[in-house]
Amino acid sequence: MTNKPIIQKVVLAGVVFNKKAEVLILQRNTNEDIYPGMWELPSGKREFLESSLDSLKREVKEEAGLDIMVVQLCSVFEYKIEKPTEIRDSTQINFIVVSNSSKVRLSEEHQNFAWISKDDVDKYDMSVETKNVIREAFVLYSKVL
Repeated sequence: MTNKPIIQKVVLAGVVFNKKAEVLILQRNTNEDIYPGMWELPSGKREFLESSLDSLKREVKEEAGLDIMVVQLCSVFEYKIEKPTEIRDSTQINFIVVSNSSKVRLSEEHQNFAWISKDDVDKYDMSVETKNVIREAFVLYSKVL
């Protein structure tokens, strides 16, 4: 066991589809202490007493400037990050969402964005879990079209 505090977090992520059935990914700034420069889905921590769907909508708006409509739950995965002063034990809940706009307005957390097709997933430096979520979302999304 460790003597570092363990922080549990619930993270909500949106697999944001546009009208062309492309998915939005965001590139983390290179000065971020966790996963600098990596690509990810718009996501963030659920605040105390906030519903998961409200958190999801807020995070996508904050990180990408987009209003979204939730389509369905996609998947869940867990990950752990050990920092010098703590261990973060996170559960990420991923939803398929749609946006009527493709005009992204990035927050300060990110330096770039891309709208990708299912064939583009391996062209970007993303975690294996994120790649799997995106691939699964393309399959599920094609069934609800």
